[in-house]
Amino acid sequence: MSATELKDLFDRVQSWPKSAQDELLSMANTIENALRGHQHVASEVELQISEAAITSIDVKPDAGSGADEDDILESMKRLVAGQRKSEKESGSDA
Repeated sequence: MSATELKDLFDRVQSWPKSAQDELLSMANTIENALRGHQHVASEVELQISEAAITSIDVKPDAGSGADEDDILESMKRLVAGQRKSEKESGSDA
């Protein structure tokens, strides 16, 4: 992409709604972080989606595993809660 193409894009972006501009900025930051090798930090929405998916799983443990469905779900909930706590403590908005 040439400098002229980038300038033309940014000129057009200025006429976009703020929400679309914010989405473009978020996407660009995500791409840049991936290129720099930064580890992804889940957003609150991603954590909620993950938690919903985890709680919707109908887990059938192996008979000899020693862990039952409740133990597995509780472990996953603690994992998600720990991630949220860590994200809040670090002040991350990602």
